[in-house]
Amino acid sequence: MFKNIFKNIFKNIFKNILKMITIEQIFSLTKSELKLKLIEHEDKTHYSNNLERINAVIIHSFNNSLLNFKEMKIVKNKNYDRVMNSNPKSYSEFLNLLKLRKKINININPQLLKTWDNPKVTTLEGHTDWVNCVAISSDNKYIISGSEDKTIKIWDLSTFRLMATLEGHTGSVRSVAVSDIINTADEFGNNIKKQYIISGSFDNTIKIWDLSTFELVATLEGHTKFVWSVAVSSVENIATLPKQYIISGSSDRTIKIWDLSTFKLVTTLEGHTRAVTSVAVSSVENTTKLPKQYIISGSNDKTIKIWDLSTFKLLETLEGHSHLVSSVAVSDIINTVDGLGKQYIISGSLDETIKIWDLSTFELVATLEENTDSVYSKAVFSVAVSGIINTTDKFGKQYIISGSGDKTINFWNLSTSKLVATLEEHTESVFSVAISSDNKYIISGSADKTIKIWEKN
Repeated sequence: MFKNIFKNIFKNIFKNILKMITIEQIFSLTKSELKLKLIEHEDKTHYSNNLERINAVIIHSFNNSLLNFKEMKIVKNKNYDRVMNSNPKSYSEFLNLLKLRKKINININPQLLKTWDNPKVTTLEGHTDWVNCVAISSDNKYIISGSEDKTIKIWDLSTFRLMATLEGHTGSVRSVAVSDIINTADEFGNNIKKQYIISGSFDNTIKIWDLSTFELVATLEGHTKFVWSVAVSSVENIATLPKQYIISGSSDRTIKIWDLSTFKLVTTLEGHTRAVTSVAVSSVENTTKLPKQYIISGSNDKTIKIWDLSTFKLLETLEGHSHLVSSVAVSDIINTVDGLGKQYIISGSLDETIKIWDLSTFELVATLEENTDSVYSKAVFSVAVSGIINTTDKFGKQYIISGSGDKTINFWNLSTSKLVATLEEHTESVFSVAISSDNKYIISGSADKTIKIWEKN
């Protein structure tokens, strides 16, 4: 009897200590974070991009929000010493383990995943064919989707209600973009605000739609083959770039620049030797290191080209992908330890890799690959970059979101180049991903004809 009483008391004390340590001292890890498959990579290369002072504790099992020390491994410093791999059998062993852990500076903080733990998923249905492209308006009010069914649909992001279906293209809609809100004047001289949807299609045209009235404003003709991708420059830098531009990439191997205020063709950029499949525009920071705004183009010729938006001159050609470059994106400028800030180009390819390039030096920083044995193609169809997420340090973090042929959406840590989470709901390839400017929603479009909205809990 006394033995059982003592056993129960000891058990409760042990659990309370574990709970206290879990919450207050060590991890605050959730079940989803423990599914990050870190435990599957125990070789030194797993942390090769995280080093100078890597300290990590990896927990392999989880039980009722308390730590279970079975198969626990502690990794410290650059030597990757495995301190132990055992389950404490007594209270004294537990105390010794605790003392050992206190000597190690624990540094696990997958901040984004704490907020994306078990996201709420909403499915939007309405397109009758593949959803090729999705975008979110800069004010986070609308989702815009383009489809193989030749239509564009506009959805209210707060209610998920279908607002309008835009018809006019005679070929599949391959790309959509949304302009910033523009101050302009009507025919009577009154100030009004305008926001436009830009769509590119396999009918060789680009169409401009008024986001407030859902009416067609203009059709831009000039490309002689499929329009694969469209992007629009920001109005934030109106002092240095007095015009807002539409950028379009086409199978005719050219990039065209259009004035958004007049809908006139400004210039044509030539240099790619095959179809231009993706275009993006960088933001600009008023610094001495990065005072320019850039056009980034990806092509079926396996290269990425960087162009100066103010002079339209080709600055650099990036080579490294072994297949078509399907998607390009540009990160915000993020603070670095040298105080200079960094901005990165992200490129996704049918070669099943994502590459990160330094926009200031044009050098390849990292290549991201999934180490899985999926029977499905891991071709990367779309990449997007989150806004800067504040962290406990002053530098902040950014995450790459990618959609691929294996039906998944992946999160990658931009600073460490590591895969940190995978979202699985689509039943076919994910062709397009976008993230809202407040980092609250991820939008994905798929060959399963649906749009999924992933919302933070």
